[in-house]
Amino acid sequence: MTFLTRRQALYGAAAGIAAAATGARPAAAAATLLSRAATTPVDVLVIGSGYAGAVTALRLAEAGYSTVVLERGRRWTVTASHDTFATVNTIDGRAAWLSHSSPFTDKVLPKAAGVLEAYAGLGVVCLAGAGVGGGSLVNNAVMMQPSKELFTRGIGAGLPWDEMDRTWYPRARDLIGVSPIPADVLAAPAYANAREFLAEARAAGLTAVLPDMAMNWDVVRQELAGTIPPAATVGDSILGINSGAKRSVDTTILARAEATGRAEVVPLHVVRRIAATGGRYTVTADRIDDSGQVRATVAFSARRVFLAAGSLGTTRLLVESGAEGLLPGLPAEVGRQWSSSGDHVVLRTGVPAPSAAQGGPANAVITDWANPVSPVTLLNFPLGVPALAGKVREMLAVGMPPPLGSWRYSRLTRKAVLTWPALDPRVLRITQAVTSTAARLDAASGGIGFSASLSALTSHSLGGAALGAACGEDGEVIGCPGLFVVDSALIPGGIGAVPPALTVTAVADRTVSRALSRLSA
Repeated sequence: MTFLTRRQALYGAAAGIAAAATGARPAAAAATLLSRAATTPVDVLVIGSGYAGAVTALRLAEAGYSTVVLERGRRWTVTASHDTFATVNTIDGRAAWLSHSSPFTDKVLPKAAGVLEAYAGLGVVCLAGAGVGGGSLVNNAVMMQPSKELFTRGIGAGLPWDEMDRTWYPRARDLIGVSPIPADVLAAPAYANAREFLAEARAAGLTAVLPDMAMNWDVVRQELAGTIPPAATVGDSILGINSGAKRSVDTTILARAEATGRAEVVPLHVVRRIAATGGRYTVTADRIDDSGQVRATVAFSARRVFLAAGSLGTTRLLVESGAEGLLPGLPAEVGRQWSSSGDHVVLRTGVPAPSAAQGGPANAVITDWANPVSPVTLLNFPLGVPALAGKVREMLAVGMPPPLGSWRYSRLTRKAVLTWPALDPRVLRITQAVTSTAARLDAASGGIGFSASLSALTSHSLGGAALGAACGEDGEVIGCPGLFVVDSALIPGGIGAVPPALTVTAVADRTVSRALSRLSA
């Protein structure tokens, strides 16, 4: 009998349990919440289904463990109608996670289990994917390995570079299936923006590269040929790609895990708390529908739990559960060493005759890693917004800010709250570095560069349960045997001024592999 079949018997008893989907819960004690939820025992539990959750589920399944993967969002299966996701030009409830608003529109949206969360902390807004596939659904698919020098500077000795370079980065590239934009695609009219970006970099004496991408270029070619509707070729990415051109992990790593028959993904389960209970962990979750309405509160019991809900999700869950006394051994380091990755959205105006082409995602990047202020990577970043096409050059900058963010627990709301010191000189230094790189482009090719977001928006949250401080080398939370962190929460600071997806995948693979080696010893 599968878990899904067993679960049906629980819902009749649990269906009457009322709870709000997103707002502050009633002031009932956490112990009351746990006691009211029907509990299902499972072998191993994974929370989250993005890069880290997918590779963790795969390695557990390959090792013979029966694994349940809890995912807060829904499945986003691309169909022949090519309309699975909202786009920045057709925004509706699919664009926002349990919210009436989105950073990409002024419209009031219907509340739904949409694909992108915008979490408003103090000093920063954090974007995070929601759905089976997690952040791989909504990122720009750039898979970059940092340099040895910047990797070591950003992460320190907690992760040995030689081992990562020799073993885990190659394995991550193979798992995801990466390749740079092919010459014929780059030569297409839809990608004139990328060619112009590369030319501007050369004129400014900056290093530009075509990075590995998690893209199916044959699907992109179908878009270019007109045999399927355009999606990636018109800049759609941050809300998903309706052609299926993105190699999101629900179609790659996670699909492999499910194919073993030992990994079961359970969507639309919003994990609320985790509690240590007599040598096991009880994980409480709200089962929601596509509108975000809570249909039941259920619980799962497992000896081993792997947290892969991303820096935001994992850290919030640990901080909230720890503050309510559910994880007595939780170290004080949990909730510290959080970073924004130095993300900046940069818009350059006045660029001579910028192409209206919006082919994406970010297929070309500038690596200004010798920037005297701080290392910077600039991604060509078409947003797919017609009002900007031909008028503005859009770029996304990634830097290396120090991990100065922290989380605290609010007794009033019973939620964890993030504080990011956006005006700290050490954070503003990243803005200065980004500005100086953009100024080099302006000096060489004309235009007026400015940052539309400063450091107030990030899609690359890092840290909160740092390796070596809150967690051991195998990801086990210090003081909480059997509770593991395997995702971006492990990694404080910046990952060598590059987007973190490839590193997160590599670190998750290394971490769960080390955990399995210990468990099997």
